[in-house]
Amino acid sequence: MKSCNIRCFAGMGFVVFCFLLLPCISGCSPSFPDIVTEKPPEGYTFSSAEVRRIMLDNPFLLSGDYFLRRNPEKESTNLIKIFADAGEKARTQADTEKRLERLEKAILKEREIRKSLEPYRTKIGFLVDTQNISVIAGEKFLRIAKETTERNGAIYVDDRDIREVLSKTDCLKRRDLACITKIVGIYPGTRMLNLVEMLSLPDSVPGEATARVSIIDTGLAYRYPILEMKMPIKAADDVSSFLNLLASKVVDIALEKKNLMPWYCHAFSEEEDERWFISAGAISGLKEGDLLNVVRSGKLIKTPTGLPAGWIPGDPKGVVRVERLVADDLAIVSLVSGIPPELEDFLIPQRTTSE
Repeated sequence: MKSCNIRCFAGMGFVVFCFLLLPCISGCSPSFPDIVTEKPPEGYTFSSAEVRRIMLDNPFLLSGDYFLRRNPEKESTNLIKIFADAGEKARTQADTEKRLERLEKAILKEREIRKSLEPYRTKIGFLVDTQNISVIAGEKFLRIAKETTERNGAIYVDDRDIREVLSKTDCLKRRDLACITKIVGIYPGTRMLNLVEMLSLPDSVPGEATARVSIIDTGLAYRYPILEMKMPIKAADDVSSFLNLLASKVVDIALEKKNLMPWYCHAFSEEEDERWFISAGAISGLKEGDLLNVVRSGKLIKTPTGLPAGWIPGDPKGVVRVERLVADDLAIVSLVSGIPPELEDFLIPQRTTSE
């Protein structure tokens, strides 16, 4: 009996089993292989028809050299679909998800370490220009800004709270940024104030989202160059992505710039028996017994281009002690020595009771 074996070499490491045998001679009735069935047999990846198309209809696919010579931009054969290994793909995806999970945990751990090393929390405020921004767009951004601020360990100061403090003045009516900055810096103690000057979200897609934000350091009384962002909106979900990117960028800049000065707070109301209310408390990280230097002013260090590079506090004119923590984030201090604090004086911690 004479037989002939056809050896098949499939590119990219895939082996297609021989399926074509010559008919039996010497008493055996002719038997022909199935080459038309589209459904793979049980336990097999490829159907008989797929094997036929690979081996007979397109025999050049059997050479590994083909995969080295072919130009994917000119060839239309979808080999990935034919040879994809679902099990390997699933394992690769699972490995990727695990790596991303480990990376996310590492970032969260680093953030928690950074929080633990910073005993005092910075107040970051947001004020929306309602003359140029719709109520809906403003509220969408403020919700995301609150989540982003708190996720980064800072204290969020809402637009409403700032407006309430300013309601007894004409600062907003006059659009006097210097006046606004001075007041909110003392109470509620906002260190970094973000003025959202423009925020435009498309009514329909496709469209474009734009924003313009001024970041002001109330301690240095310095307004940084305006941050502008634009992004094409191709789907409804892109709006949330844009607002998240904007909030993250603003908060990152604020947290970076706040390091130019040591943490501080202000006294804003004098009580009896030489005691004062200050604009920080338990949430900010103060503890009963903490000592704060009363500093009238300091020296601003600038780069050659005029940007703030640092701040050196002046000599203390007095010392106060945290006597009691009150409300959510307020405290009462008493004079230990020197001259009592005034509104614009900086109260800078000497140490904490845990040290």
